[in-house]
Amino acid sequence: MKNNDNEKSLQAERQMIKVGAAAFVIIAAAITMLYFGHFRFIQNFDARYGLYTIYTIVAAVVIGMGIWHVKSYRHTFNCSMGMMAGMTVGMMAGFLLGAIVGATNGMFMGSVYGMVLGMFTGAWCARCCGIMSIMEGLMAGLMGGLMGAMTTVMMLNDNIVLFMPILVGSIVVIMTGMSVMIYKESSEYRNEVKKKDKYEMLSYISLIFVLAMLTMFVMLYGPKSALLAAY
Repeated sequence: MKNNDNEKSLQAERQMIKVGAAAFVIIAAAITMLYFGHFRFIQNFDARYGLYTIYTIVAAVVIGMGIWHVKSYRHTFNCSMGMMAGMTVGMMAGFLLGAIVGATNGMFMGSVYGMVLGMFTGAWCARCCGIMSIMEGLMAGLMGGLMGAMTTVMMLNDNIVLFMPILVGSIVVIMTGMSVMIYKESSEYRNEVKKKDKYEMLSYISLIFVLAMLTMFVMLYGPKSALLAAY
């Protein structure tokens, strides 16, 4: 009986890992096929976009897993938890996506993309806890998108290749910490978390896939600043 309770209390985390792993494999396979079918014919693709393609896959999966965990426990959140979840997801999504697109397209496109995605994800995750939490998610996404793009644009000539893995790793640690916080703070409600069916899991995997593909499309075909257009 005790083992069954333990399994039930971890079902959201198990599903989160399954969703993340499936999304990673599907996105990696799709981008690999696109690379051999189209991307490798784009001038300087490997040098200019190669590493950022990997960061895009990691960013989409990490953000998607974080949103999954928040949504699994959303009915247990008080206002403070909602604000913290909205701020963390909004800031990290905006900062990381803004940084990736900023490094390939410049300040304008990186800021706009990071702001839009950060504000949307932050508000979406926090909407279960009222307008104050939604506002926190919106503000975090706004600031994260601007700061992410600004950081990478300023570092284009200052070891950005070394900086990006540190940035991605730091955001993975923060998102992991958020999941641990949610798990610990919602200990009284773990057995009440409903197991999502395969169709809901498929919908989340599809959303993560769309996020990764959209980011790749913006990187490759979005407007570029004069500084980067010459590369």
